[in-house]
Order: sequence, then structure tokens, then C-alpha cells
Amino acid sequence: MERPGREEYGRLVEEYADMVTRLCVIHTGNYTDAEDCWQNVFFKLFRALGKSDIPNVKAWLIKVTLNECRSVLRYRLGKSSVNFDEVTAAAEDSREFEMLDLVFRLPPKYRDVIYLYYYEELSVEEISKATGTNINTLKSRLKRGREKLKEFL
Repeated sequence: MERPGREEYGRLVEEYADMVTRLCVIHTGNYTDAEDCWQNVFFKLFRALGKSDIPNVKAWLIKVTLNECRSVLRYRLGKSSVNFDEVTAAAEDSREFEMLDLVFRLPPKYRDVIYLYYYEELSVEEISKATGTNINTLKSRLKRGREKLKEFL
């Protein structure tokens, strides 16, 4: 089987690097662990492209990224600080920054679904496929996450 072309792999890295970076930083809680996750995710992408066709690269990357972050956290428990300048560099105004800060304060199960739904603009069905979580569970987490954000506000 033919290995993926450098152009194709490079295009995918360029297209999804920011999304994977944000997910890694938000999920792991620090930039060092996020870098490790990022490298592992894109190494896995390169290997996967050589083995088979990936029908939905974005969903595949989200699933692999979240799984990779969980793996890193299992080995590095206790780290809980984040440099928010790195996470919020893309925030366009102070209101967006404040909202992202509030989203980051949510427990991970709510933070992930809120982030993927609002910031990555995925549907509940797409999040379900990407994470392997039941649709009704995601809807419930989305609702509870919104309620928690309202409490913060």
C-alpha cells in the first residue's frame, strides 16, 4: 500500500493543527502535555493514512486527540495549571476571552461537549461519532454545561 503523500499529510496538519492544539491544551491543562499529545495525534494520523482511507478526518482527529489527552493525563496526574495566553490567543475580543475562560472552568465532561459544539461547530451527532458517547448523554451534558455557564454568569 502506498504511503500518504507529503502534500496530503501537510495539508491535513495545516488544516487541523489549531483545532488539535486547542483541544490538547484545554483537555490536558498545560502546554507541555498538549505538545506531547499533539505530536502523538499527528504521528497516528500519518500512520493511519498509510493503512487506510479515513472517511471523516476531523471526527477521527477529535476522537484520537481526546483519547491521547486521557492517556497523557493518566500518567501525569496532579498538573492543573494552564497558560491561558496560549489557549486564548485566538480570542478576538474580551467577551470571547471571558467566555472561553468560563468554559475552561467547567468539569471536563461538560467542557469537552461545550467546546466541540460551540467552538468547533460540530453537531451533537458528530460529537457522538467522534467521542463514542451516546447522543442523549451528550445532549444532557450540553444542557448541564449551559446551566453551569449561566451560574458562572
